[in-house]
Amino acid sequence: MPATSSPGTQTSWTTYGGSFSRTSIDTGDTDLAQSPVAAWTSAVPDGAIYGEPLVYGKGVFVATENDTVYGLSATSGAPLWPAVHLASPVPSSELPCGDISPTVGITSTMVIDPTSGVLFASAETSSSKGVAHYLYAISTSSGKLLWSRDIDQSWDAAAQLQRAGLAISNGNVLVGFGGNYGDCGDYNGWVLGVPESGSGPVVAYRVPTAREGAVWAPAGITVDPSGDIFVATGNGSALPGQPFDHGDAVIELSAQLSELQYFSPSNWAQDNADDGDLGSTSPVLLGNGQLFMVGKEATAYLLNTSSLGGIGNAAASLGLCFSIGGDAYLSPNAYVVCNNQGSIAQVRIGPGSSLAKGWTWSPSSGAASSPTIAGGLLWSVDPGSSTLYGVDLAAGTTRFSVPLHIGSFAHFVGVSAGEGMLVVAGSGGVEAFH
Repeated sequence: MPATSSPGTQTSWTTYGGSFSRTSIDTGDTDLAQSPVAAWTSAVPDGAIYGEPLVYGKGVFVATENDTVYGLSATSGAPLWPAVHLASPVPSSELPCGDISPTVGITSTMVIDPTSGVLFASAETSSSKGVAHYLYAISTSSGKLLWSRDIDQSWDAAAQLQRAGLAISNGNVLVGFGGNYGDCGDYNGWVLGVPESGSGPVVAYRVPTAREGAVWAPAGITVDPSGDIFVATGNGSALPGQPFDHGDAVIELSAQLSELQYFSPSNWAQDNADDGDLGSTSPVLLGNGQLFMVGKEATAYLLNTSSLGGIGNAAASLGLCFSIGGDAYLSPNAYVVCNNQGSIAQVRIGPGSSLAKGWTWSPSSGAASSPTIAGGLLWSVDPGSSTLYGVDLAAGTTRFSVPLHIGSFAHFVGVSAGEGMLVVAGSGGVEAFH
């Protein structure tokens, strides 16, 4: 089965950022000449929504920390089918640390295979046997549960958190793991490949650090058109003077999860010591043999995918900002969420292998979400004022501001785009605009 690197049609949003390149762009809608208008607001869900809404086949799909999946009509927001409650989520008190409460269930963005119409969700569950991680397959047309599978490895399940958005490569659902907020417990970064059929062996890659090295960025695992996989890791456990341990690195894996090559900053050991995760966002594939990466250490890197560069050999680098979540890309510019500054920064890529700062945009309350490009504009949610902003891509100025009415927002919220709509999820429901 070939890789699925550009899922769905231009009107679909079947993974975080709309494609496994993690470019967060919808090219299927015409440029907006006027402010978007509210289309519908869904009913209040049974828990917090941390993942991006998915848009596919006239439906919108979201999941909650109560381990419940919802299918909504893209035209009205009404239920497509009864909500599917998959399992009992984990009470936060059962975990060694963390910042999600009162329960931890489905935290990552789900993924849809557009060739089959199957939705995959990764859930943390609680039972008399303790904490476990399951992968579920659900029909998008009927809401029927097709299969479920325990995907835990030889680890402390309570110490492992599944935060990274899911992906698909060569018939496998890719699931990335890190730890709970606070870096407590004995956890490692992992990538698992689970057959879409639900049967057959799970392939696995463990980040080769003694501890930590999380694969946790909300934007998820990145996949190129050949099916090769790119992940970025958080801080490892090796300190200055100790051997490199693959913490704070961009790692390329084959479709069967064999390591092919890596890049890490020359100051990787200090990043380990400082919790300076390179992997707080996901690698963005630019489509021209280049990859863009930025994380907590506030440096943006341009890498060549044919030769990532090992330790310290980036094609270009640029001092930028502390970034967590996901970025956006529309040639020739990348757009980066700067969490500490509450802003979006434009980065000019090229000519050649070069990076330069462009404009910086900030909303009124100084809080910006991960960016999405749709309708010829950049979109970002300001959680502080509950406002959706549309930003001019050329000038970095506010074109539109639209109030939201769906309560509070989870960490690193992102805007989804598809079926001619913008879709945002909050504690009080899902809101769509056209």
